[in-house]
Amino acid sequence: MRTILFLTVLCVGAYAQFSKSEQNAIVDAHNKLRSSIAKGTYVAKGVKKPAGSNILKIKWDPTVAASAQAYANKCPTGHSKGSGYGENLYWRWSSAAPKNLDEFGTRASGAWAGEFEKYGWKTNKLDRALFGTGIGHATQMAWANTGGIGCGVKNCGKDKTKNNMITVVVVCQYKGPGNYMGQDIYASGKTCSACPGKTKCEKATGLCA
Repeated sequence: MRTILFLTVLCVGAYAQFSKSEQNAIVDAHNKLRSSIAKGTYVAKGVKKPAGSNILKIKWDPTVAASAQAYANKCPTGHSKGSGYGENLYWRWSSAAPKNLDEFGTRASGAWAGEFEKYGWKTNKLDRALFGTGIGHATQMAWANTGGIGCGVKNCGKDKTKNNMITVVVVCQYKGPGNYMGQDIYASGKTCSACPGKTKCEKATGLCA
């Protein structure tokens, strides 16, 4: 019994995910961006973007989160392959070990969303030129057909390539995936006017839930 309990604790520790409160904070950060776009109030680099008619409300998906955490546990230096999900990655380096990994979920979300504010985007249709401006993380956050998210975090210890600074990696994966070349990030139009089947307009957010 003691051996089983010990192994269970080790397993939970090795695959610990963001706390429930931080999961909610990550979801809220995504939906705040999506809501402002859906309502037509979002301003990117001084340009007000048209309202979105079909933007789903994102929800936390435990299955996706397990996949993201499993990849984060590998301390990746690049994107995964074959997961079937969209994916955003974030790294943070510091001289001191972090006391709480929770903070890095909202840090990552803020950094990704900030790409729109920094670079803007001229058209809703994603092509390689637009993607190449540096907004690929933000477009995945805003992708209209993405309805699920799950994220993982890992303290990967000292990185010899970064002067032995402590490395923290955040992996967020998305269901369904975004960033398809030649497709629209979202459909412009009256807020919630083209919600996909089995979803209804959530008037408070302008998202299809």
